[in-house]
Amino acid sequence: MADKEKYYIAIEGQLLEVNKEIYEVYYKGKRKEQYFEQDLKIEHTKINKETGERIVVPSREDSFERLLEAEKQFAEDGNSVEDEVIHTIMVEKLQQTLKMLSEEENTIIQALFYEDLSETELAKRLGIARTTLQSRKYKILEKLKKYFHY
Repeated sequence: MADKEKYYIAIEGQLLEVNKEIYEVYYKGKRKEQYFEQDLKIEHTKINKETGERIVVPSREDSFERLLEAEKQFAEDGNSVEDEVIHTIMVEKLQQTLKMLSEEENTIIQALFYEDLSETELAKRLGIARTTLQSRKYKILEKLKKYFHY
């Protein structure tokens, strides 16, 4: 009887002896994995048989650094850092300015702008005419403008 061939696969740096069937399945899977990696990561070209035109098939996976080197543009997906900083400063300044209002003025601003109550609803709640409330609102907003600019 002839000596049996021995088959080994390397797993985590160790050689394991396996039968021929396991060896073939393992290395077939490894080759397939390498093929897919190359297909995903490497840009390649194809030639259109009818027109002879060269078609570039980009890689499906790319690094940010390579895209920058290729001078690819990226769409901005939101506000810039500067815009976010300015927004934060403005919100803080508004909060400080709101603290300078009287309790009644603060109640009106909170209800109209933070609770989204209509002028009619708030006027009913406060027991005053809507036109009176509207007049007070404009005075408060003018006051806020003055505080806000200085």
